[in-house]
Amino acid sequence: MDTVTFPGGVKLGARRRLLGIPLAQLARDAALQPELLRRLEAGEFDPRSLHQLARQVLARALDTTLD
Repeated sequence: MDTVTFPGGVKLGARRRLLGIPLAQLARDAALQPELLRRLEAGEFDPRSLHQLARQVLARALDTTLD
């Protein structure tokens, strides 16, 4: 059974979908590969380990924090 390692990432994905932001667009804006953003939203990647620019873009676009 798969487990979610970083639930905060799952919340980011839900927020992105709620706001209607395409994954590819948000990944491009944050200078991330879409696959990395997909993994983050699946809870497989810790959003706190992203580079500062990506964290700022995601936080601003999704109106949330990554803490």
